[in-house]
Amino acid sequence: MAYKVFISHSTHDQGLVINLAKLLQGLGLEVFVAEWYLSPGERLDAKIRRQIKASDCFIVLLTRHGMRSPWVQQEIGIALEANKVIIPIVERGTDPHALGALQGREYIEYDPLFPGQALVSVMKYVNSLKLKKEVQEKFLLIAAGILAFFVLLSGGEK
Repeated sequence: MAYKVFISHSTHDQGLVINLAKLLQGLGLEVFVAEWYLSPGERLDAKIRRQIKASDCFIVLLTRHGMRSPWVQQEIGIALEANKVIIPIVERGTDPHALGALQGREYIEYDPLFPGQALVSVMKYVNSLKLKKEVQEKFLLIAAGILAFFVLLSGGEK
């Protein structure tokens, strides 16, 4: 099953979103960016809520534009409510703690003049989360196989 990432952002940050999405897709991840998947007639808030809940992790771009976006703030609330792993990327010079919901959380600093470092950090961290999920899924498959074997074994003795 593919690892799914939701990217919360201001539409003013498309360049950063495109670069981040390409890096993550290069790792075989499914990336959801709301405006890339149009569903005419569908309620945008319902689509976003559904996609956040279906994601494995939630990346939020807290740039000077993202900090002011009501959509970004709403999406953070949905991710918190859904207990998603939240990875804040914070533009240098902005205060992520101004958003009370993220107060006390670690974040990756983003320098608009040198974005590569932040993008690589995000890519490495998300890839580690993906690998961790894959190990857990393999363990569960093995455990289920062992359990099934013992059920079959005990059923054959009756």
